[in-house]
Amino acid sequence: MSTTTSIVTEEQKPEVEQIEIWKCKATECKAWVRKEFVTEALPTCPLCKTQMVRSYKHVPVAAKKGNKKFLVGKKRF
Repeated sequence: MSTTTSIVTEEQKPEVEQIEIWKCKATECKAWVRKEFVTEALPTCPLCKTQMVRSYKHVPVAAKKGNKKFLVGKKRF
């Protein structure tokens, strides 16, 4: 019986970016929110209502799709 191992190379790793977030201070809660979606100076957790702290998170880069045209009436933008 042969075993095969999966070797991850640099080409297979997804590209990630570091973003600023607010994360819940409670250790049992895993909630976090991107900084740009927070409107309060000191936000509270949307799930458990505990205070949140600033932090950073590495997330995969989303592919930006371009050349979309929006129909408004009969004009294309």
